[in-house]
Amino acid sequence: MVVDPRFPWKLPRIDGEFPPYPYRMSAAEWKALRAKAKQGNAEAEWEVAGRFENGCKDKKGKILVRRSARRAAEWLRRAAEHGCASAQGNLGVLLGDREYADRNPREALIWLERAFRAGQTLAASNIAITHRQNGNFRKAVQWFRKSVASGDDDALIQLGIHYYWGKGVRKNPAAAVHCFRKATKGKNICETGRDDAFFYLGLAYFEGKGVSASIPIAQKMFQRANADNDHPAARQVLQELTRS
Repeated sequence: MVVDPRFPWKLPRIDGEFPPYPYRMSAAEWKALRAKAKQGNAEAEWEVAGRFENGCKDKKGKILVRRSARRAAEWLRRAAEHGCASAQGNLGVLLGDREYADRNPREALIWLERAFRAGQTLAASNIAITHRQNGNFRKAVQWFRKSVASGDDDALIQLGIHYYWGKGVRKNPAAAVHCFRKATKGKNICETGRDDAFFYLGLAYFEGKGVSASIPIAQKMFQRANADNDHPAARQVLQELTRS
């Protein structure tokens, strides 16, 4: 199977999901935004951080702002310290990122919890993910539950994964299947998340855990997950089923 039971939340992805340099603005607009940010406007500081994080081109396609994780972090911190909840959440995610050179999980949790208290409900899932990266699965489950309670249907998938593999909670495949099934019908969920929900539901039918084993139903679930041919894990399983 393509799922590593040590890290069942990690699935192969197609590269290039997010295009580089998504922002477009004129040089004059960029200058005005930076001037506003330098005056301590938290919202402007957060927007400047986004330009440095993702890059920005002018309206003719010429690079206006080159990507810089260091500069993005500097401006995120300014905005976070000035009370921008979105920046607090983004700074927490950045500081908790294993790929970030100045990673600081403890500080990451401080900013993420501050963002959550300020009404950024998405921060609950990011807090859970940070705890999971730190190896504290029990805390991760607690925060995924909070995220589900706040209406985040993507968190249902993560909670289901913890139930299915017994990470930080007693193994309960039936509860996991309930989470996956509910996520497939969720309204507050991204398309990638919905595809993952179908994939994990297919896995449950394939292995006969939490539901009666059924290869035909499993195959339908994997096909739904890979409906747009953009789910490598589901595609691989379907190929294996075809060969068997």
